[in-house]
Amino acid sequence: MDLIRRYGVYLAVVILVVIGLIFFFIKDNVGSDQDAREKARQERMASSSDPTQGDDSSGSGSDGSGGIPDDGATPEYILEKYLEWAEYPPFSRPMSILNHDLAFPFIIETSPDYSIDPKTNEPTGYVCLFQPKTWAVIGNKDMMYVTLECRDKARNRVKVSIDSHQVFKEWEGQRYGVVSASVNDNGTDGDQTRGDNIFTFSWKPQKADWGQMSLVAEITYGPENLKTTLTSSFFSSPSIPAEFNGVFSDSLQDGSLIVRAVVNVYKKGKYHLEANLKDEKNGEYIAYAVYDGDLVSGSNEVEFTFFGKILRDKDLDGPYIATSFRGHRVNLPIDPEWFNQGAEGLRKIQAAKTTEPDRELVVPYKEEYKTKYYKVESFSNAAWDSADKQNRIRQIKALQ
Repeated sequence: MDLIRRYGVYLAVVILVVIGLIFFFIKDNVGSDQDAREKARQERMASSSDPTQGDDSSGSGSDGSGGIPDDGATPEYILEKYLEWAEYPPFSRPMSILNHDLAFPFIIETSPDYSIDPKTNEPTGYVCLFQPKTWAVIGNKDMMYVTLECRDKARNRVKVSIDSHQVFKEWEGQRYGVVSASVNDNGTDGDQTRGDNIFTFSWKPQKADWGQMSLVAEITYGPENLKTTLTSSFFSSPSIPAEFNGVFSDSLQDGSLIVRAVVNVYKKGKYHLEANLKDEKNGEYIAYAVYDGDLVSGSNEVEFTFFGKILRDKDLDGPYIATSFRGHRVNLPIDPEWFNQGAEGLRKIQAAKTTEPDRELVVPYKEEYKTKYYKVESFSNAAWDSADKQNRIRQIKALQ
């Protein structure tokens, strides 16, 4: 009994600590699961493609992780998720900061390269980062800057030597050498600080340097003189097909917010354009809108429709901020009309070949346009409806 009295309090404290730790880890795991589920839902809702059919469940900037699983999903579950997604049209989708690719469309997030000892197959503690400053170089006057640095276990920068480097054009699984890049750590040509062990590569495309590019560098780093090969990727579009000229207007139309943008088109064709909408007061992301259509040479006014129900569901009064205007000229060898031409259209599709990338990038407009003031109640609260939506609902119900 004396032992129980003597150690009982301590034992109770230990038990409480253990219970607390168990609760903490369970709570942490539950929180992580909830965060993952919410991110998947945000990806699904932001997708401009129906996530309940086909493999292409991702919208622009979405990695598809919010899609509906191909197996194990009941028709009832698929219908529930489709109806949730189809409250809004494909050309106007809700978004949040969790849709990182949409919120920051001009940034490439490069994964660090963790050094592995080839003898032990264990991490050495060193990590290198080969990071483009932006996702693409547009026009033959623009420059691509890529920084390279390596750090040790304590995350201090270490000395780096550039042994060799080459820029390649990636095309159909092959690499073709193109004009070389310059590199320095002298605080010039895009390099920020002299001698800080952050090297900056600068590259300007020639007219033929169109498409996906890779910069490959062989380096020596650290006091052990370790060697590795690093690769950084970006897109090059040296010919400018069109650009936003900074002229905008907005209005309320059919219960939705319409933002109009003037585009100077130098090369007519089919265009895919996008824009984001944020709350003016706190910067919260609200939605993004898509324009798909033909543009003629000269000045064109395009309309971005931010669907009324998205604004109502976000419950935010205006004014709003429209920003990150971006897009490309579609350069596919297939005419969409061929899909409606039966056997003859199929023959054309099968014979279609191209030696060019599938897009030419429009010069984006990264500044902000502030809309007029709107009360959120002025927008429609009605869900999106269309013949395609009703046909999809009937298809899913037929599976039940």
